Amino acid sequence: MFDRVRLFAGGVLAAAVLTSSAAGALTLTEGGITMNIDRVDRSALATARLMKDDFLASQTVTNLHVETFSGHKAWDGTSGTSDPQNTNVGSFSAVGAAGTGKSVVNDGRSTEVRSDSTMHWGRYNTDLLGGNWLDSNDNKGMKWEISGLGSFNTLAFFVLDAADVGGKFSIKVGDTRFSDLASGQRLANGNIHFVRIALDAAVDNLTVFLRHDRTNDGFGVDGMMVGDMKPIPLPPAAFLLIGGLAALGGLRRRRRTATV
Repeated sequence: MFDRVRLFAGGVLAAAVLTSSAAGALTLTEGGITMNIDRVDRSALATARLMKDDFLASQTVTNLHVETFSGHKAWDGTSGTSDPQNTNVGSFSAVGAAGTGKSVVNDGRSTEVRSDSTMHWGRYNTDLLGGNWLDSNDNKGMKWEISGLGSFNTLAFFVLDAADVGGKFSIKVGDTRFSDLASGQRLANGNIHFVRIALDAAVDNLTVFLRHDRTNDGFGVDGMMVGDMKPIPLPPAAFLLIGGLAALGGLRRRRRTATV
């Protein structure tokens, strides 16, 4: 579980603390990038899906692109596709040493679109009706190149089964690296992370690396989303309510001061 999280970016070290409960939430900001991560156990997949729905409902979304690795006109999307290119959200390839774990297929030198959701090592599809996901194939990482989609400022996706063998897991967004997100802990098999990445300005291309520091500690990704998103503003009545609550709080403080 996430007991401690470190962030390394441009030589800056930051720390955050999470409780050791079954679920956790984390927010890290560095280099103009904010990363939010919600973690739940495998048994709470329905909760993870609701997180995604709530996230989309809280945004004004334009230029939204979604990839579930179940195929579309630009690529066949079948299970067994290696290093899928030209997906709805960009292209994917493997980085680092070839995979050596028991889940490896082919030679372990590529990412693999998979559909065998019953695999005991904990990766699976996140869609309600089944389908595919993209597996790291137990190699040391995955490179996600986003381009040709127009302007965007937000990414969101699921990471499955990270660091369940005890490896260090990191995400690098452009030049900013969020490192050792598991703090060397051995996370629960099949754990789910819903990751949201917000940029301080819209871009039209970006490279994201997802990495492990060992070749027998794979992970999967699914439900990849890229778009230009802005929080839905509160209605005017909400500001009046917030102002009223603040006024009541100030009145209570004055009364306590008067009685001292």
